[in-house]
Amino acid sequence: MTDKLHAKHGPSSLKNKEVCPHWQNRPGSSAAADEGTKMHEAAETGHLDGLNPEQIAQVRECMIAVDQLQEEIPGCIRYTELQVDVCGLTFGTADVVLIGAYTATVIDYKMGRVPVDDAEVNLQGWAYALGAFDLFGVDEVTVVFLQPRCDLRTEHTFTRAADYDRMRDRVAAVIEKAEDPKSPYCPHPENCQYCGAKACCPALASKALAIVEKLPDALELPAVFNPQEITQPAQMALALKLAPVLIDWAEAVKAHALEMVRGGEEIPGYELKHRSGRRVIKELSSVWEIVHAEFAVPLEEFLPACSISVSALEKAVKDNQPRGKGAAAIRSLNQQLTAEGLCITDPDITYLAKERN
Repeated sequence: MTDKLHAKHGPSSLKNKEVCPHWQNRPGSSAAADEGTKMHEAAETGHLDGLNPEQIAQVRECMIAVDQLQEEIPGCIRYTELQVDVCGLTFGTADVVLIGAYTATVIDYKMGRVPVDDAEVNLQGWAYALGAFDLFGVDEVTVVFLQPRCDLRTEHTFTRAADYDRMRDRVAAVIEKAEDPKSPYCPHPENCQYCGAKACCPALASKALAIVEKLPDALELPAVFNPQEITQPAQMALALKLAPVLIDWAEAVKAHALEMVRGGEEIPGYELKHRSGRRVIKELSSVWEIVHAEFAVPLEEFLPACSISVSALEKAVKDNQPRGKGAAAIRSLNQQLTAEGLCITDPDITYLAKERN
């Protein structure tokens, strides 16, 4: 899960930074991250309000597993959302820590649909284990990853005598390289996909340059490829010309790859998947008649489920006015809706467009 205070080199990012020291978390959030946070909070508190049935089932599975682990530890002391210091190198927040007489069990929920590394080699788990060794002075730490959506549970027990030093050294090495600006960039398809620094990565820029040099239409290239380091307007103009070329190339690759797979070719690491098309409601009045008559939904609950196209509404108003009165009617409509707070306008979008000669 996301660490509460967001350490610079938090445990959840160590795997990525071991692949490339310059890897960074992406700013902002996402639907998947928000869902994970909500499910983590539900598992922590036991409050399942606001979750759908599938989410409730996954959270309950985690809660039952933790209760069972706790019952196996005589005199167990249970901590939730426990922040641990990792050998003075970083810190993180463990979902659950169970303390026995000489042992600790660190439990981390993984609510995603992609399996994580096994507990025996998982760097995030190593970091939490090191924190538990230091905080509680135990001889053994068991790390458990609960992954209900993958139907997986991985665990491994580490001992202070056999494992502590090598675990600390590996975590320290990852952070040391991440702190060194001279560390090499190491592009990797899966790692780069989730990196927040890919737009400024010189290694990726060099790969893009190799692509551009082989395209049929030669382009004058900017002297600098890191967008944040471009300071001259003329150089930025060159970069803006290059950007759509790379986008078009990427889209062409995806389109041709789809054709290849549909034609019977197999592309290593990829598979053809299908997603249902967007459902669209037509003839709203007929829908209302069915929903109201068959399912007793009142109008005040039906209306919030509907959406109105402003342009379609304006057209309907205009089409029902006397000839020559349509424009005035639309102005009056917008004035009244705005005055009543019934129609709001999103902030303007500012963008650059190529000048027309």
